[in-house]
Amino acid sequence: MKTQTEKKGDEEDSMVEHGDIWTLEDGNKYVVASIVTMNDRKFVYLIQKTDYKNYIIGEYLGEDDLEEVDDPDLLETLIVKFNEDLKDKLPKIIEQYL
Repeated sequence: MKTQTEKKGDEEDSMVEHGDIWTLEDGNKYVVASIVTMNDRKFVYLIQKTDYKNYIIGEYLGEDDLEEVDDPDLLETLIVKFNEDLKDKLPKIIEQYL
């Protein structure tokens, strides 16, 4: 899945950061709410800007490329890790970016 990234600041590198805004192939904009690294792989939790109930969990492959995670066991592990990361951050993310 290809993305276009709007960096939250002046950064021009290809690293993904919290708060980046991605426009996905479906034309919708998503905020990078959480990033988890496992086994040298980077996973992102994206929340749609216009409806925060819509989200995508995917593996960031670099160069604005994303693969949606569909493995149930991996999703279960990632959801736990994303919840740990977001427990104190989510209200601020919603207020600032959504």
